[in-house]
Amino acid sequence: MAQLVETTGSGGLPEISPIWIVEFAVDELYDIRDTFFPKDQMEKTARLQKYADAALALVERVIPQAMENQVHLVDESIQHAKAAVMLDVKDGNSWYNLGNAYLTSFFVTGAWDHAKLQQSLKAYKNAEKDELMKLSPDLYFNCATANKYLENYERALHGFEAAAFKDPGLNADKEVKKIVVLLDKLDNSLKGQAGSKRLAPLLASLGEVSIISTHKKVNLNFLTQGLNKAVMIVGKVLLFVKHDDIAPSYYVVCDSNQCCFILSVYGVHQDAIKEGDRVTLLEPFYRINDLTWKQKHYQFNSIRVDFVEQILVNENALAPRHTVRASIHAQLKS
Repeated sequence: MAQLVETTGSGGLPEISPIWIVEFAVDELYDIRDTFFPKDQMEKTARLQKYADAALALVERVIPQAMENQVHLVDESIQHAKAAVMLDVKDGNSWYNLGNAYLTSFFVTGAWDHAKLQQSLKAYKNAEKDELMKLSPDLYFNCATANKYLENYERALHGFEAAAFKDPGLNADKEVKKIVVLLDKLDNSLKGQAGSKRLAPLLASLGEVSIISTHKKVNLNFLTQGLNKAVMIVGKVLLFVKHDDIAPSYYVVCDSNQCCFILSVYGVHQDAIKEGDRVTLLEPFYRINDLTWKQKHYQFNSIRVDFVEQILVNENALAPRHTVRASIHAQLKS
C-alpha cells in the first residue's frame, strides 16, 4: 500500500506528496482487479480503463514536477563543481566532479543534449592531467559512458575495457558486451538490406516528397562528416533495430539512391517513427563509422538526430506527445 508522505508547503501547511497520489491511484487499480467481480465482465474492464486513464493523467502531471526539481539540483552541482575548479585548476578530482555533473545533467534532462556530453569529456580530459586521477577506474568508466552516447563506439569500448581491467567490480565488461551486440545488430541490419530487390518499389515515393523549406534537399553521398547545415535528407524507414538501452532509437533508413544508413534518434518516442514511414532529416549530423574490435571490422554510415525539430515523419512535424524528456538512470561512478 502507498504510504502517506507529507511535505511542508507554503505557510508551513502540510502537503501530500504527488508521488503518493500516483501510488494511491495504482493501488486502486490493483484493488479493482482483485476484489471487483461483477456479473458483466465488460463492467470490470470499463472501470479498470477509467482508473488507468486517471492514473496515467496523474503521472503526466507528476513527472515534469519531479524532473524540474532534479534538474535544479544538478544545475546547482555544476555551479559548485565549477567553483571548486576555479579554486585549483590543477586538481583532477574537481575536474572529474565537474565532468560527472555535466554527464548527470545529460541523463536527467532526457539524454538528448549532446553539448553536455562534450562538456563532460572536456572536464574528464583535464582530470586526466592529474597523475592520481589516471589511476581511477571510475574516470575511465564515465568517460566511456559519455563517448558511448556520442556514438564514439571505439573510444567507448577502449574506455570500458580499461575500467574493467582496473576494477572488475565495476561490471564495465558488460558495457563492452552491450556495445559489441549493438554494433553486430546495426551491421547485420544494414547488410540485410543491401542489394535487396524490394528497395526500388519501396523508395519510389521519395521522389514525390515536396517540402517548403530553406533547406536544400540532398542524398547521403552529398553529406560531409559532422553537422550539415542548411540541408535535408529524405529517406524511407526500412527497419527498427531493437537494443538494450532506452536511448537512442535506431532505424535502418534508405535514401532515393538506395544508400542505406543507420538513423539514431534522441528525444523522441520510438513509436513516433514506424517501418515504412518517410523521414525528412534537417541539418543531419553525419558520421562514417569505421572501427575494428577483436578482429571484427565494422563499417557503416549513420545520421544522428538530437532534437525533435530536426525530423519530419511523412512530411509532418511530430506532435508534442512524441517528445521524450524523461530521465534515464545511468550507471555513473562517483
